[in-house]
Amino acid sequence: MKRLNLWMLVAILSCGLLTTSCSEIDNPVPVRELSNSIDEFWDMPGNAGDPEVVAALQSIENVVDLKPFMNVFLGQCYYFNYNQLVDHNNPSKGTFKQQVVLTFVGKDAPTILHTQGYSLTTQPDPNNIKNHLDSIKAPHFLWALSKEGDMKKFDLNCLQVEYRYNGFSLPEGDKDSFTYMTAEQHSKDLHAIVSDLKKALITGDGKWLSTGVSKNGDTSTQYAYFDELNGWNDIDVYVPFASPNTIQEDDIRIGTYMITKSTKDKLADLEKVYKKLVDDRAVADSTIAAYAKKGGKFNKDSALLTTVITVLGNLFDLQSYADYNTWTKLIPKEGDKPETYAKFFMLNSNSPEVEYKGAGARGPLHKRRTPYEVQNAMEQGGAGFDYSWFLDGKLLSESDKKYFTRQWICR
Repeated sequence: MKRLNLWMLVAILSCGLLTTSCSEIDNPVPVRELSNSIDEFWDMPGNAGDPEVVAALQSIENVVDLKPFMNVFLGQCYYFNYNQLVDHNNPSKGTFKQQVVLTFVGKDAPTILHTQGYSLTTQPDPNNIKNHLDSIKAPHFLWALSKEGDMKKFDLNCLQVEYRYNGFSLPEGDKDSFTYMTAEQHSKDLHAIVSDLKKALITGDGKWLSTGVSKNGDTSTQYAYFDELNGWNDIDVYVPFASPNTIQEDDIRIGTYMITKSTKDKLADLEKVYKKLVDDRAVADSTIAAYAKKGGKFNKDSALLTTVITVLGNLFDLQSYADYNTWTKLIPKEGDKPETYAKFFMLNSNSPEVEYKGAGARGPLHKRRTPYEVQNAMEQGGAGFDYSWFLDGKLLSESDKKYFTRQWICR
């Protein structure tokens, strides 16, 4: 397959990216020992990489744990940890290690910064603390353009940075602490890394483009704001994809659109099914029991209220990530057992019955979601839902209806 050249990228992105061939790095420094056998890495052997690239990266004071490796999607990569400030507004708080992966073509080549809103690789499992470098993919639009997702087809550098408080990048050493998790702090994380790379390795005139999809797109948008606010001039072009522009903590425009538009051919069936949850006691009880079995925590005033909120969130998740033609075939029919309804209500995009096998192009779906949810509540907002389906439910108490009405009219 032929390489995509400058003019194809210009046509697609409407920006002046310049492709060049790989060139030598000026004034390399002596090479330190590489981290080829860090025991956290999973089934991804290191290699020597390009000695000049290695030397340039090791000349950056904050770069540690450097490990060159080969990735099937990206080609020759350079993993490293970056000693990042815990609090950019108070350096006395110390530093933490932030995970970075760089695919390098040349010092004058254009650079894609794939901003992350989650972990860089598959999130750590408490019983299997491994770093799945083999799970790293190309940025989504490059994946789509190249078909196979092979970065080697592009004369581009690609920089991917893990979002603080995700994966192994924990500023406070605790996966459940979020004191310094803000868009400003992470934008300053990106600024620090980009600045050092521009000084030591990517020293030419190649343009920089920042991009991401969904939450990763939010990160790109936020970086654009702080880049301009602080006059950094880090990035030449920002191209966020599918980046939600939320206007409140629970923005019902998003959930309403997903539920009423993305599945409009099944909407009538879904409305009947979800009305069962608030009209049919056997269905409600079976679903509440299924939610409890999964370890769900209930609102102190109403188990039904909590369950309705949960299953509507599951529906949003199915519509967002699961295979549409698979999960819609599982919509219960009139006369099905209550357990059939409950099983359907508990489905989400990670359920084996509906898992979208092609979703790997967007990155792993099995993520620790707590940082995302906390940041939504703190400063970003997330998807809310229109509860009008349920307002006249026979099983709802008056307090339930007041809650749903309050959420529904919120603008």
